[in-house]
Amino acid sequence: MEKLRDWVIFYKKEIIFAVVIFLVATINFALGYLANREFNHAPIVIEKCELKS
Repeated sequence: MEKLRDWVIFYKKEIIFAVVIFLVATINFALGYLANREFNHAPIVIEKCELKS
């Protein structure tokens, strides 16, 4: 357990940096997902009209 504590203390800045990057990426993904749900309407369907002469 002491080895783990020493490892965490030694790499404290790197661990905090990785956690911050993970949180920012997760928040950006969630916000993008929520924003896209608002604009997710029914698709536009284009039907071909045949003209008979």
